[in-house]
Amino acid sequence: MPIRPDVSKAPPKLPLEIEAVDTANLLSALELVRGCLKTTSMLWMHALSLPVLSGVVVSDWSKASAKAVHRFCRNGGFSKLLLRIDKRHERWTRRRGGYLLTLAELPTTIEELRLEGMVAALLEPASPYADQYSLAGVTVPDEEKVLVEIVGPGFDASDILRGDIPPHERWDAGLRLSTRRQIDVVSQDEYASSVQKRLAKIGARLKNPAFPDRVPQDSAPLVDEATSFLKATRQTTLLKHAEGYTPIPEQHVVSFARDVRKLLSGLSAYGIHLGPSSFAASVIPKRGLIFWDFFPARKQEVASLYPC
Repeated sequence: MPIRPDVSKAPPKLPLEIEAVDTANLLSALELVRGCLKTTSMLWMHALSLPVLSGVVVSDWSKASAKAVHRFCRNGGFSKLLLRIDKRHERWTRRRGGYLLTLAELPTTIEELRLEGMVAALLEPASPYADQYSLAGVTVPDEEKVLVEIVGPGFDASDILRGDIPPHERWDAGLRLSTRRQIDVVSQDEYASSVQKRLAKIGARLKNPAFPDRVPQDSAPLVDEATSFLKATRQTTLLKHAEGYTPIPEQHVVSFARDVRKLLSGLSAYGIHLGPSSFAASVIPKRGLIFWDFFPARKQEVASLYPC
């Protein structure tokens, strides 16, 4: 029989602090974000003890939202927050998140998102330019494994997930047995090209973080602006590794596969059994591996993430 947590507590309301969600109030919290797949997956992962960033989920900039966000920032000593965006029943939107906002920028941005029918997850300020590695994996249930694509230092998970940059490395990792093997790694020329693409993308995001594809793709000026920005802000992870790709330490692949298995096992306790599914994570400074989201490949399985 599936395990049903106690839902007798008063249901939470948006704004919702991710840290406040646990197995006792998870199902009612999920109802608040029904159809918002990124946020839904973050709540599941937090409740099932996978490493995720803490934050506040808001749907508008009300007094309650402002109070919750300012309390979160005060408690964490944050002057900026990482924006992630969600639209009900849509995995991808042309508007992008994944960038830092100052507290002064939040009201205008959240109002823009509200008018577009979007929800915002305002997370701990992990810089997208400081990731040590980012991983995107797809499970193969029949073979009990996960196929993992990786980009290196200074790149981020969106580079793989949105197809902006080809992966630098691929691994095949077992979910039950401790088996893993590297199956592909980028050439030096391919890596050098990807560094230039990454710098051009950063340059475009500096001009228009929400819609970088609207920026004219004249790569030389964008690369120069990105390089100057990274140096000025001391976010030089990409620049320090521009000369060559350093393969990911095997321990990160092992941790990624272990946590994917842990999530799938936790979901099964609720009677949720997923087919092929994608998972995204990054290795960030001081925290190590953290997960961003997961998505079932089959649309009919999405509904099972809302057991109520």
